[in-house]
Amino acid sequence: MQKLTYLDALRGYAILGVILTHTIRKFHGDIPETLYQFGIQGSRGVQLFFIVSAFTLFYSLEKHSSSRQFSIPDFYIKRFFRIAPMFYFALLFYMVFDLVSDVLGIYSSYPEVSMHLILSTITFTNVLHPDWLFSLVPGGWSISNEFLFYLCIPFLFYWIRTPRTAYIFVAVSVVTSVALHSVLGGVSPFSEVKSYLFYWFPNQLSIFLMGITLFFVGKKYTFNLIAYQSFTALSILCILVLGLTPYDMSSLMPKHVLFGLAFCLLALGLSGAPNRILDNRPIQFIGTISFSIYLVHFFVLDMVNYVMLDTLTSSLIPLNALLIVFLTTLLVSILFAYITYRLIELPGIRLGRILIQKLGFNRTKRKAA
Repeated sequence: MQKLTYLDALRGYAILGVILTHTIRKFHGDIPETLYQFGIQGSRGVQLFFIVSAFTLFYSLEKHSSSRQFSIPDFYIKRFFRIAPMFYFALLFYMVFDLVSDVLGIYSSYPEVSMHLILSTITFTNVLHPDWLFSLVPGGWSISNEFLFYLCIPFLFYWIRTPRTAYIFVAVSVVTSVALHSVLGGVSPFSEVKSYLFYWFPNQLSIFLMGITLFFVGKKYTFNLIAYQSFTALSILCILVLGLTPYDMSSLMPKHVLFGLAFCLLALGLSGAPNRILDNRPIQFIGTISFSIYLVHFFVLDMVNYVMLDTLTSSLIPLNALLIVFLTTLLVSILFAYITYRLIELPGIRLGRILIQKLGFNRTKRKAA
C-alpha cells in the first residue's frame, strides 16, 4: 500500500493531544482557564485516531479488493495481530504495576481487578457496559470501540460505495446517537456512569464513518492547490475555535462530531497540498509508534508526576511546570514506545502475516483437492 505520510503525521498530532489532556489535568486551577479548556480537549485526539483508522482500512480494502470481495478471516487475523500483542502486554504490565504502586504508595486511578474486567478487557468488549468501561488497560475504551468498528467493516464495505452514501450513514449515526443520549441519559445503568454515553460505540460510530467518508471524497473529487491549502487553514482555525470553547463531555451537543469534521478537513487539505511544517519526519515518527505511545504514556505520566510534580510546582510557575511534565512524559514515552514497537508490535504484525499465508495456503490446497 502506498505510504501516505500525512496519515502518520495526523496520528502524531493525535497522540500529542492525548498526552496533553492527561498531563494538564493536574494543573486545573493553577493555569489560565482558557488554556486548561484548550488542553483538556486534546482528548479529541482519540477521534482523530478513529478517522485515520477508518480511512486507512477502506483505502487498503479498496486497493486490494477490486471486486469488493475480501477474505474476512484474513482481515480479522490481520487486525487482531496488529492490536492484541501490544494490548495484552499492556494488560499484564498494568496489572503488575497496580500491585507495585500500592506497595510504593504511588497514586493511580486504575480500577480494581475483577473477573468481569479481565474478561471484558481480553475480549475488547469493555465499552459495552458502564461497569466495564474503565478497563484494566488505561484508555482501553478506545481500543474496544476500534474492535467493534472492525465487526462492522464487512457490512459497511458492502453498503458504502459513494460519498453520498457515506454522508447518509454519518447523518443517521449522529441523529441516532443524540436520540439515544436523550432517551437513555437518565436510565440505569447508563445514568450511573455519567460519561458512559459519550464513550460508548453508538456515539463514536459517526467518527469512524467520517473517516470512510473522507476516503470516498478524496477518491472522487480533485481540487486545485489553493483549495487544498484553504482546507488546511480553515481546519486549523476550526480546531482552535472548538478548542477554546468550554468542554462538556456529557452535553447533548455532539462537539466531538464538530472536531471530527474539522479533522477530516485537515486530512483532506494535507492529502492534496503537502505541508512540510505540519507533515514532517519527527511528527511522522511519533505517529508511526503512536499506538505504543498511547498504551505506555499513562504509566510514564504517573511516574513523572510521582518523581517530579511536587518539586516542579513548588519551584516553578505552573506553566513552566506543565511544559516540563508534558515534554518529559512525551520523550520518555517515545523511548519506551520505540522499544515495544520493535519488540512487540512489529513481531505481532509479522506473526499475523505468517498465519494468513499459512491459512491461505491450506485453503488453496483444499480447493485443489
